[in-house]
Amino acid sequence: MLFASAATVIGPAHWEACEPNQDAVILRGHRGGWFLAVADGLGSRQMSHVGSRLAVRTAYRSLRNGLFERSTREAIHGFYRDWLDVLPRKAPGLMATTLLAASCNSEGHCVIAQLGDGLALYRSKGGFGVVDVGRAGFVNETAALGVTKAFSAWRFAEVELVDPGDGVVLMTDGLADDLHPERLEGFARKLIREASKRGRRRGKRWLEQQLAAWPTAMHADDKTIGMISLIQK
Repeated sequence: MLFASAATVIGPAHWEACEPNQDAVILRGHRGGWFLAVADGLGSRQMSHVGSRLAVRTAYRSLRNGLFERSTREAIHGFYRDWLDVLPRKAPGLMATTLLAASCNSEGHCVIAQLGDGLALYRSKGGFGVVDVGRAGFVNETAALGVTKAFSAWRFAEVELVDPGDGVVLMTDGLADDLHPERLEGFARKLIREASKRGRRRGKRWLEQQLAAWPTAMHADDKTIGMISLIQK
């Protein structure tokens, strides 16, 4: 059986300044599986909080089946066109946002897609991995919707959730930037274990508590995380 949970909290500095959460998350059950997407609006862009919310909603509509039924290139191009269509102003640069998405079917087959910063972690068949986003473009240039149209800026992974404890974890860089590479596997394992044993609603509250108590105090970044895991066959 698949378990899923997700949470987002506004960063302390954004809360103090009465600024909106620039992160967004969507988690939906679908045909016995789950679809998860997290997004992080670029802080330098005026309406990035709008772009991130529309990105996760559009991703659910466009990619929940598309990542399985079409080639990744066709799915991503279709999603990008759909995102542009729903923007309230035809100025995508003002609403630039990263996006990480995972679509897992009822059999535990998952496709992960990532554009821009953040982390996509997975445990599959007892092994651990991280989607490698690479570093394309100029220094300090963030790949994002509204910034780049290049399909080559996206990264993908396909994994199978076959053993209890296998799972996918997606997070924005408000969390990712604070995690040391050598601790990622232990972080993913503990997160999956602790959230899963609490059930979905209590698991969400537990995630929110962990994000609110994140040890990097008084920084601006919002924090968002979501997970899909196999808890029993």
